[in-house]
Amino acid sequence: MLRAKLLAVVSVMLWLPALVSAQTKSFLPVEGATLKAKLDNAVNAGRSNTPNGRFWVAYQFEARPGVAVDFEVVDSAGGVYISNDSSSILSDSRFETRELGLFQLYDVQRELFTRAEVYNLRRNHEYSSYPVYWAGKVTNEESLTYLKSIVDSSSTEINRRADRAIFAIALHDDVRVDSILTEMIRRPVAEPLRSRVIYWLGNTPETAAKNALFSELVRDSNEGSDARRAAMLALSMSRSAAALQILENMFETQPTQDLKQRALNGIGRNDNTDAAATYLIKVVESEQDIELRKSAISNLGRLAGQKSLGALTSTIEGDAPVEIQKQAVIAIGRRPKDEAIPILIRTARNHPRMEVRKQAIRVLGQTGDERAVALFRELLSK
Repeated sequence: MLRAKLLAVVSVMLWLPALVSAQTKSFLPVEGATLKAKLDNAVNAGRSNTPNGRFWVAYQFEARPGVAVDFEVVDSAGGVYISNDSSSILSDSRFETRELGLFQLYDVQRELFTRAEVYNLRRNHEYSSYPVYWAGKVTNEESLTYLKSIVDSSSTEINRRADRAIFAIALHDDVRVDSILTEMIRRPVAEPLRSRVIYWLGNTPETAAKNALFSELVRDSNEGSDARRAAMLALSMSRSAAALQILENMFETQPTQDLKQRALNGIGRNDNTDAAATYLIKVVESEQDIELRKSAISNLGRLAGQKSLGALTSTIEGDAPVEIQKQAVIAIGRRPKDEAIPILIRTARNHPRMEVRKQAIRVLGQTGDERAVALFRELLSK
């Protein structure tokens, strides 16, 4: 069995490069001494061959490891999860996509690029049945310079294209990426692109300098609300123990519920699970805003360990408001089944509040666990 699995993995690894090669062979190659020359030659050829239509101009860039874009994942149950919007990142080295290309759609009648996408060259695409002019693999220097020029353009017609250019910059495997994006924020580029730059900078590997920048943006009352929200979201992506104190301070000092909730989300995914659980428990016990209490409970459900589990159980079994107890039931349902099922069954059977019992039954119904099925049979037989 193990030998068969190894052979299957090896055959897939051999097949994927062949797929990339097969796809690019169907493209129309263009020559040129530089990226600009290749793009110009592609546009001239496309205009000649499709005088009233559209065509793609594309090239491959050096993608950083550990991210997945435009991918398909088949889970253990055979379900297929597809990300094919070319604008989202999964940070998971198991599904990384190292063969990425920037594809731009040229409209001959309008005489400009109207759209840009980042596509995984290891997936089959129809490319809207338009021809693809292929400039091959280019250097980081040329690619990053070109992408920056798209963002710097003053044209109001290319905001979507500029957004994709920022996304592509963030995907490059190059030490200059953070400095390029940071410079765009400091300059700054116009909204809404600036908020997108902040967001995508938050998706690159974490550094103390980036966390300091995001903290500065969140605290600056002169910043617009979109930029502050994007900075808080970026900061909340940090999982390092060093960021925990920053996020706690943000929760305590920021005035809006939205920013506070984003801080709680960051705390709930922090790698220092014990300290994060301690803080979220304090919020559950002392916060007056019920929505923030519910958010703290929800984030407790993400943290492994007995401290968070004990706090959720105590919330269900105590005298908290019913909405808080129902949220705790939902959070328990996100835990591993061997932790969650016994607590949910006990709640469904014995909780004094009907609303909480119903919530426990709903959550149990989503688990597909045999113990939950047995409980339902028992309840129906009465």
